[in-house]
Amino acid sequence: MKKNLLLLVMVLSICTAFASKIGEPVLKGFIDDASCAGTCAEKTRVACANRCFKGGSPAVLVVDKKVYKISNQKEAEKFLGKNVEVEGKITEDSIEITKVTEVK
Repeated sequence: MKKNLLLLVMVLSICTAFASKIGEPVLKGFIDDASCAGTCAEKTRVACANRCFKGGSPAVLVVDKKVYKISNQKEAEKFLGKNVEVEGKITEDSIEITKVTEVK
């Protein structure tokens, strides 16, 4: 009986871990500022995005030609102008970032 209960608890734990990842897609793109949103050259993108962000332009995620507004700006700030993989909750044209990883 104890073995079965322990097995059941382990199975439920594993299922819960996998279920929590459902619905949070991984997007590959780069973090830019809303005023430029992919128009700056890749060589100058980091400097340009930082300058515009400090000037008040919010950070956005650019994936191919699609631009996502970022609801939690603090998560994106240190990745301005950089290629990234982003996990988060997408709602229409915005994303709430849960994880950001720089892609080199």
